This record gives sequence, C-alpha cells and structure tokens, in this order.
Amino acid sequence: MSQPTHDEIFDKICELLIPYNPKNKAISDQSGIMTDLEVDSTAVFDLIMGLEDHYDISIPMEMVSDIKTVGELVSAVKQLTSEA
Repeated sequence: MSQPTHDEIFDKICELLIPYNPKNKAISDQSGIMTDLEVDSTAVFDLIMGLEDHYDISIPMEMVSDIKTVGELVSAVKQLTSEA
C-alpha cells in the first residue's frame, strides 16, 4: 500500500465519523473529536479500530490519549503508516 495522503486519511476519518455525527457538524483539522464533535470515548475507540483495520496499523493507547483534534489523528495515522 502506498503512503496515504493527508486528505485521504482525513476523508477516511470523516467517513468513519458519520454514524457518530448525527447533527452533521462540519469537520476540519481543528475539530476537537470529543469536544467540538461530541464523540464519546466508546465511539473514539470504534474510530481508532476502524483506522487500524483500514490502514493495517496499531495505534498505541498512549498515543490515543494525546490526540485531541482530527488533525492530530490524521498526523498520527500518517506517521504510523510511514513506519509500516
């Protein structure tokens, strides 16, 4: 698999967030996953598992706890896919 771009990862995150965004809030790199988008911790883990499955990566729990925004999540996935 080639290295995914920022936009490809962002689009995948948006796709995975659809079930957890019933108000259809706008999503940007600056969107707080749990604050702005009001995604609860269970949904965050579903999101992480979806990304891990899609990109065949493992996102360490200590990294997850530091991720607050969509942009930070994109960066983490990009970093991990470049290491794979």
